[in-house]
Amino acid sequence: MNLNPQIKIKLLRDIKTDALLIYIKTVVEELLENIKKNDYKIDLGYEDFNKEIEENIRNLNNELSLTIINAYELKAFISYQQFKNKNNKLLPNDEALVFYYNALVKQIESHLIEGALWIPEQIILSLLSEWILEEEKCIDFYPFLKNFDYLRLLSFYEMARNNEQNPHLKDNISKMYKISSSMIDKLKNSKYKINNTRKSKVRKK
Repeated sequence: MNLNPQIKIKLLRDIKTDALLIYIKTVVEELLENIKKNDYKIDLGYEDFNKEIEENIRNLNNELSLTIINAYELKAFISYQQFKNKNNKLLPNDEALVFYYNALVKQIESHLIEGALWIPEQIILSLLSEWILEEEKCIDFYPFLKNFDYLRLLSFYEMARNNEQNPHLKDNISKMYKISSSMIDKLKNSKYKINNTRKSKVRKK
Protein backbone atom coordinates (compact mmCIF):
# COMPACT_ATOMS: atom_id res chain seq x y z
CA MET A 1 0.00 0.00 0.00
CA ASN A 2 1.44 3.35 -1.04
CA LEU A 3 0.95 5.69 1.93
CA ASN A 4 2.66 8.67 0.36
CA PRO A 5 3.84 11.38 2.78
CA GLN A 6 2.40 14.12 0.58
CA ILE A 7 -1.00 13.66 2.18
CA LYS A 8 0.56 15.45 5.18
CA ILE A 9 0.58 18.83 3.45
CA LYS A 10 -0.32 21.55 5.98
CA LEU A 11 -2.00 24.24 3.86
CA LEU A 12 -5.72 23.68 3.49
CA ARG A 13 -5.66 24.76 -0.16
CA ASP A 14 -3.16 21.97 -0.85
CA ILE A 15 -5.18 19.45 1.14
CA LYS A 16 -8.14 20.27 -1.11
CA THR A 17 -6.00 19.40 -4.13
CA ASP A 18 -4.96 16.16 -2.43
CA ALA A 19 -8.61 15.27 -1.81
CA LEU A 20 -9.50 15.97 -5.44
CA LEU A 21 -6.63 13.84 -6.70
CA ILE A 22 -7.52 10.98 -4.37
CA TYR A 23 -11.02 11.01 -5.82
CA ILE A 24 -9.66 11.19 -9.38
CA LYS A 25 -7.11 8.43 -8.74
CA THR A 26 -9.86 6.14 -7.47
CA VAL A 27 -12.08 6.81 -10.48
CA VAL A 28 -9.18 6.40 -12.92
CA GLU A 29 -8.19 3.04 -11.47
CA GLU A 30 -11.74 1.70 -11.63
CA LEU A 31 -12.20 3.11 -15.14
CA LEU A 32 -9.08 1.39 -16.47
CA GLU A 33 -10.02 -1.85 -14.75
CA ASN A 34 -13.47 -1.76 -16.38
CA ILE A 35 -11.88 -1.07 -19.77
CA LYS A 36 -9.55 -4.05 -19.23
CA LYS A 37 -12.52 -6.29 -18.43
CA ASN A 38 -14.48 -4.91 -21.42
CA ASP A 39 -17.13 -3.60 -19.06
CA TYR A 40 -16.63 -0.05 -20.31
CA LYS A 41 -15.43 1.64 -23.48
CA ILE A 42 -14.56 5.24 -24.22
CA ASP A 43 -16.80 5.97 -27.18
CA LEU A 44 -17.30 9.46 -28.56
CA GLY A 45 -18.03 8.23 -32.07
CA TYR A 46 -14.51 9.06 -33.26
CA GLU A 47 -11.84 6.38 -32.85
CA ASP A 48 -8.95 8.86 -32.86
CA PHE A 49 -10.57 10.77 -29.98
CA ASN A 50 -11.17 7.57 -28.03
CA LYS A 51 -7.55 6.46 -28.36
CA GLU A 52 -6.05 9.80 -27.40
CA ILE A 53 -8.27 10.18 -24.35
CA GLU A 54 -7.52 6.65 -23.15
CA GLU A 55 -3.78 7.16 -23.66
CA ASN A 56 -3.87 10.35 -21.59
CA ILE A 57 -5.92 8.71 -18.85
CA ARG A 58 -3.36 5.90 -18.66
CA ASN A 59 -0.51 8.39 -18.48
CA LEU A 60 -2.34 10.28 -15.76
CA ASN A 61 -2.79 7.07 -13.80
CA ASN A 62 0.92 6.30 -14.05
CA GLU A 63 1.81 9.71 -12.65
CA LEU A 64 -0.80 9.61 -9.91
CA SER A 65 0.41 6.17 -8.83
CA LEU A 66 3.75 7.73 -7.91
CA THR A 67 2.34 10.64 -5.94
CA ILE A 68 -1.10 10.02 -4.43
CA ILE A 69 -3.16 7.27 -2.80
CA ASN A 70 -6.65 6.13 -3.72
CA ALA A 71 -9.76 6.18 -1.55
CA TYR A 72 -9.30 2.62 -0.32
CA GLU A 73 -5.74 3.38 0.80
CA LEU A 74 -6.97 6.57 2.41
CA LYS A 75 -9.53 4.59 4.39
CA ALA A 76 -6.83 2.14 5.51
CA PHE A 77 -4.51 5.00 6.45
CA ILE A 78 -7.19 6.76 8.49
CA SER A 79 -8.09 3.53 10.27
CA TYR A 80 -4.43 2.97 11.14
CA GLN A 81 -4.06 6.54 12.42
CA GLN A 82 -7.12 6.16 14.62
CA PHE A 83 -5.84 2.81 15.89
CA LYS A 84 -2.50 4.39 16.85
CA ASN A 85 -4.18 7.28 18.62
CA LYS A 86 -5.54 6.20 22.00
CA ASN A 87 -8.26 8.86 21.80
CA ASN A 88 -9.28 7.54 18.37
CA LYS A 89 -8.97 11.06 16.90
CA LEU A 90 -7.22 12.27 13.78
CA LEU A 91 -4.70 15.02 13.30
CA PRO A 92 -6.30 18.16 11.80
CA ASN A 93 -4.66 17.66 8.39
CA ASP A 94 -5.84 14.07 8.19
CA GLU A 95 -9.36 14.99 9.21
CA ALA A 96 -9.41 17.88 6.72
CA LEU A 97 -8.38 15.50 3.94
CA VAL A 98 -11.26 13.15 4.76
CA PHE A 99 -13.64 16.11 5.08
CA TYR A 100 -12.85 17.46 1.60
CA TYR A 101 -12.82 14.03 -0.01
CA ASN A 102 -16.22 13.20 1.47
CA ALA A 103 -17.56 16.57 0.27
CA LEU A 104 -16.68 15.58 -3.30
CA VAL A 105 -18.25 12.15 -3.02
CA LYS A 106 -21.44 13.48 -1.46
CA GLN A 107 -21.72 16.08 -4.22
CA ILE A 108 -21.54 13.61 -7.10
CA GLU A 109 -23.85 11.23 -5.24
CA SER A 110 -26.41 14.01 -5.11
CA HIS A 111 -26.39 14.16 -8.93
CA LEU A 112 -25.92 10.52 -9.90
CA ILE A 113 -28.02 7.71 -8.54
CA GLU A 114 -26.27 4.36 -8.20
CA GLY A 115 -26.16 2.54 -11.51
CA ALA A 116 -26.83 5.67 -13.59
CA LEU A 117 -24.92 6.15 -16.84
CA TRP A 118 -21.99 8.52 -16.62
CA ILE A 119 -18.77 9.39 -18.45
CA PRO A 120 -16.00 8.98 -15.85
CA GLU A 121 -13.12 10.06 -18.09
CA GLN A 122 -14.92 13.31 -18.92
CA ILE A 123 -15.55 13.96 -15.23
CA ILE A 124 -11.83 13.41 -14.55
CA LEU A 125 -10.71 15.82 -17.27
CA SER A 126 -13.34 18.41 -16.38
CA LEU A 127 -12.42 18.38 -12.69
CA LEU A 128 -8.74 18.88 -13.46
CA SER A 129 -9.40 21.53 -16.06
CA GLU A 130 -11.61 23.58 -13.75
CA TRP A 131 -9.38 23.22 -10.71
CA ILE A 132 -6.09 23.92 -12.45
CA LEU A 133 -6.98 26.27 -15.29
CA GLU A 134 -10.13 28.09 -14.23
CA GLU A 135 -9.60 28.22 -10.47
CA GLU A 136 -5.81 28.47 -10.90
CA LYS A 137 -5.17 26.31 -7.84
CA CYS A 138 -1.60 25.58 -6.80
CA ILE A 139 -0.28 22.23 -8.03
CA ASP A 140 3.37 22.67 -7.04
CA PHE A 141 3.42 19.21 -5.50
CA TYR A 142 2.07 17.71 -8.73
CA PRO A 143 3.90 19.47 -11.62
CA PHE A 144 3.05 16.62 -14.02
CA LEU A 145 -0.55 17.88 -14.09
CA LYS A 146 0.66 20.74 -16.29
CA ASN A 147 1.70 18.27 -18.98
CA PHE A 148 -1.83 17.38 -20.03
CA ASP A 149 -3.73 19.39 -22.63
CA TYR A 150 -7.12 19.42 -20.91
CA LEU A 151 -8.69 21.88 -23.33
CA ARG A 152 -7.76 19.76 -26.34
CA LEU A 153 -9.11 16.59 -24.74
CA LEU A 154 -12.33 18.28 -23.63
CA SER A 155 -12.76 19.72 -27.13
CA PHE A 156 -13.33 16.14 -28.28
CA TYR A 157 -16.40 16.02 -26.05
CA GLU A 158 -17.58 19.31 -27.52
CA MET A 159 -17.37 17.83 -31.01
CA ALA A 160 -19.20 14.72 -29.86
CA ARG A 161 -21.82 16.86 -28.14
CA ASN A 162 -22.51 18.62 -31.44
CA ASN A 163 -23.07 15.34 -33.25
CA GLU A 164 -26.79 15.43 -33.97
CA GLN A 165 -26.80 11.72 -34.75
CA ASN A 166 -26.33 10.91 -31.07
CA PRO A 167 -28.61 13.17 -28.97
CA HIS A 168 -28.31 10.87 -25.93
CA LEU A 169 -24.54 11.37 -25.84
CA LYS A 170 -25.06 15.11 -26.23
CA ASP A 171 -27.32 15.25 -23.16
CA ASN A 172 -25.01 13.06 -21.11
CA ILE A 173 -21.92 15.15 -21.92
CA SER A 174 -23.75 18.31 -20.87
CA LYS A 175 -24.77 16.61 -17.62
CA MET A 176 -21.16 15.61 -16.86
CA TYR A 177 -20.02 19.21 -17.23
CA LYS A 178 -22.66 20.35 -14.77
CA ILE A 179 -21.72 17.65 -12.27
CA SER A 180 -18.00 18.40 -12.42
CA SER A 181 -18.64 22.13 -12.01
CA SER A 182 -20.84 21.49 -8.99
CA MET A 183 -18.10 19.32 -7.46
CA ILE A 184 -15.47 22.01 -7.93
CA ASP A 185 -17.80 24.63 -6.45
CA LYS A 186 -18.43 22.37 -3.48
CA LEU A 187 -14.73 21.77 -2.92
CA LYS A 188 -13.86 25.44 -3.36
CA ASN A 189 -16.52 26.63 -0.92
CA SER A 190 -16.19 23.89 1.71
CA LYS A 191 -14.66 25.12 4.95
CA TYR A 192 -13.02 22.65 7.28
CA LYS A 193 -13.26 23.41 10.98
CA ILE A 194 -11.49 21.44 13.66
CA ASN A 195 -13.93 19.26 15.60
CA ASN A 196 -12.48 17.75 18.76
CA THR A 197 -15.21 15.14 19.08
CA ARG A 198 -15.89 13.95 15.52
CA LYS A 199 -14.47 10.63 14.31
CA SER A 200 -14.00 10.93 10.58
CA LYS A 201 -14.85 8.13 8.17
CA VAL A 202 -14.07 7.89 4.49
CA ARG A 203 -17.16 7.59 2.34
CA LYS A 204 -17.29 5.06 -0.44
CA LYS A 205 -16.73 6.50 -3.88
